Amino acid sequence: MKKIYLIISILLLSFSLIACNGENKNNLKLAENANISIDGFIDEDAYDLIPYRLAGVKGQVKVQYAADKAGIYFGLTVTDKKHEVAKTGLVNSDYVGIAIDAFAVRGENNLVEETTHLFRVDVEKNYVYSVGDGYGSWDDLLTGKGDTITDDGLEIHIEVIKDDSYIVEMFLSWERLGTNSADVETRNNVMYYIEHRDFGVDVKADANIQAPSNYNSLRLLGDRKGSNMPLEKPEITIDGLMNEAAWDNATITNQGNFKNLFGDNVDAGDFVVKAFFGKDGLYIGVLVDDYDLNAPKGPGEAYKNDGMELRIHVFDGNNLPILSYKWLLDLHGFQWHETGSGGISSSFAPHVEMKYFIDGTVNNSSDTDRGWGLEMFIPYSHLGMESANSYIKILSAVGTFEQNNALPGDYAAINDTNWDVVEDYPTLRRK
Repeated sequence: MKKIYLIISILLLSFSLIACNGENKNNLKLAENANISIDGFIDEDAYDLIPYRLAGVKGQVKVQYAADKAGIYFGLTVTDKKHEVAKTGLVNSDYVGIAIDAFAVRGENNLVEETTHLFRVDVEKNYVYSVGDGYGSWDDLLTGKGDTITDDGLEIHIEVIKDDSYIVEMFLSWERLGTNSADVETRNNVMYYIEHRDFGVDVKADANIQAPSNYNSLRLLGDRKGSNMPLEKPEITIDGLMNEAAWDNATITNQGNFKNLFGDNVDAGDFVVKAFFGKDGLYIGVLVDDYDLNAPKGPGEAYKNDGMELRIHVFDGNNLPILSYKWLLDLHGFQWHETGSGGISSSFAPHVEMKYFIDGTVNNSSDTDRGWGLEMFIPYSHLGMESANSYIKILSAVGTFEQNNALPGDYAAINDTNWDVVEDYPTLRRK
């Protein structure tokens, strides 16, 4: 009798798993119709199904997405309180650009092809729509000035609110992008890129425009939809609060008090940086008491803003280097990284899940600020940590406005001006 019950239980479990798998497959289907009107009002419910992203100079570009069986929709809202146009042309003015490629694969060596589409527009509604020519250059297919652009499988509407914001809402059919809905459901990935200039402030691009495989990876379907989201699901809620039990036993990699380090005139107090290894990746958390949230600089001078420089060096079990990352983050997100040649570039899209908690208002001295936090999840695959014996050396320098950069105390005691002595960085090992 026990055997019969066991067999029945196994069968019921099997049917349950089959049903769940079927449900998951059904979820990876595009909606028949997103019910979106291309009118410059990015207010339809379909835009809420995929998490938006802030991009561009100082996070001034809000990027929203939606998709259905017909194609893909993008909504770009650019906050800009002073509209300026240069005599030297569109890309030297206040403008925003977006490039899209439905075939490029993250991590491959894809270059600009006929499948790469690019649209740029400035605050006076001057626009250029281009497609790759297959040889690394662009063919300008549509140029002009106006509110509305329509072509076969393409619809764009531009709204400008003078000295406040400008909005681009666009639709591209799958056919125009050279694919179809069934293929998109299978791939579940579209590569896209945002570039933005705030005249007289700075310019920022998500990636090398000539390398679509380095663009942002946009997953349209499933539980992990969004931009640059790792497939691995974090074991904690990534919300910037650091209030879950997992942080209680995390390794403290930096801790201190800004007033003790830099004097009573600094509008900041305690800070702490923690890290721990989970089942699928590395978690990093930061909490800072900051009474004047200030990040007015563009990417070029972002090191002067409130934020953190993060350096991660990965080693295998034989102490041989695997890879290294040097990232600068301010209160607007990732600002630059160090390239393989040792240079600095603001063009990159790390494959991590990250969320800020901001208690106050950035760049507003008229309200009460209390501080900020962030949590970050980096999968082992992005760190190259295939072996349980691999480990990292990690350095985090937390900063307040105008370069009050706090290094870990033990490190600063022996390397107060040199940030590059990797052997002295705090060590974190997988357990």
